[in-house]
Amino acid sequence: MRALLLKGPQKFGLENVAPPQPSQGEVIIDVEVTGLGGSEVAALQNPGLRPLPNIMGHGLCGVTTAGQRTAVFPLSGCGDCLYCNQGQPQLCNDWNLIGVQRPGGFAEQVSVPESALVHLPASLNWEQASFIEPFANAVNAWERAQPKPTDSVLIVGAGSLGLGLTAMARDQGYGSVFVSDLSPNRLEAASSLGACEVARTFGREFDIVFDTVGTEVARTECINRTKKNGQSVFLGFASQSLSVDFTRMIREQKTFIGSFVFSREQFAKAMELVQGCSSKWVRNVSFSEVEAELMAYANGDFESIKSVLRPQRSA
Repeated sequence: MRALLLKGPQKFGLENVAPPQPSQGEVIIDVEVTGLGGSEVAALQNPGLRPLPNIMGHGLCGVTTAGQRTAVFPLSGCGDCLYCNQGQPQLCNDWNLIGVQRPGGFAEQVSVPESALVHLPASLNWEQASFIEPFANAVNAWERAQPKPTDSVLIVGAGSLGLGLTAMARDQGYGSVFVSDLSPNRLEAASSLGACEVARTFGREFDIVFDTVGTEVARTECINRTKKNGQSVFLGFASQSLSVDFTRMIREQKTFIGSFVFSREQFAKAMELVQGCSSKWVRNVSFSEVEAELMAYANGDFESIKSVLRPQRSA
């Protein structure tokens, strides 16, 4: 089968590899769609903890050999620790993500635990399904922030994570949700999902600000736009560090919240939210186009709202 292998920083290779051999309790998926996101962009620059060569892609959906359309819940833990028992395997010391520690969806086929299969309703097309994984991240971030009905909310970035937060806000009945982004296409998508106002930037402060980008600029904007006694919530991975004025943070009693991955319940919630997504927001790419697409993101080209690999399609 064909698979796209990350071999090192900014080094991909499309190769014919042996099809996956499922272990006991695993099933083979013919991959139909795999999302390209911020973690893949970051890994292209710095593979980090990924074993090399690595088949990335954790936001994937496909069809089982029995013909079942399925989304894949990509996360697992040890199953016995405090965090696993709380339904937060992402905090387990032995957390494992398909597309990171084990082969993912940048291939024509992947072997996954049978327990990872989540039935994909016929009402969702493959393009809509590609939003499930990032929207699940957004559900987790929203629930960690626990906005009050009176809170004003700013979402920095209208990519998949930002759109997921926008959809979650509408679902929860919040009307005071603002979204900033540099891309007119993404701002238009945010408006269609219920943002009350969109702009490249805002000059006011908000009770809760979500950074979905992760660059130093975006994180700084997130902190600066957070009111005193407010919350800054961080989801993006574009940069590893940021110089923070902790004296100001302490005096203004700002709360910093990190948000990483999601629970099964949040994944299920995301499947409801993506019904509002348009297939027109998705750019389908072949294996040969993935690297250029990720490099475009890395270089600040965010005109594509969502890009996905379609492994079953020819270049």
